[in-house]
Amino acid sequence: MSLRTRGSATVDKAQRRLALLKSIDENLNLGHGLSIEAYNHLINSTRAILEAHNTLLSNLEESRKTVTQMEETLSEMSERMLTGVATVYGKKSMEYSKAGGSTRKRTKKSSSKVTQVTAVLATQPAQAAIANTSTNGNGTTPLLQ
Repeated sequence: MSLRTRGSATVDKAQRRLALLKSIDENLNLGHGLSIEAYNHLINSTRAILEAHNTLLSNLEESRKTVTQMEETLSEMSERMLTGVATVYGKKSMEYSKAGGSTRKRTKKSSSKVTQVTAVLATQPAQAAIANTSTNGNGTTPLLQ
């Protein structure tokens, strides 16, 4: 998942407001630290911090990709090392087990069982007779007597 860099609507809005304030007076100073110079300095500082943030995100994404790539390479080599031990010593050897290999039993067990057919129950003809009779018109079956 890539981290998203960000822009700033606040910086954009402040930049537009600065241009409007400069149209009033290039050196506007409203007192109490509210001046064009202070406003411009804060806009530029915020923009610089935002750029630094986005650069860090970019570097972090690059680092994440590097770590992922290194892990894939390491995983592949680990598998190749185990396969090499299996080639030299065999999959049933003690060395293969020491290297982390597992000896799986490869014999298949017969799991199919034949079910026997049971004898027909004595009540089955009576049930068939009920099923073959017609209904009495309201969806119910008349009782056998």
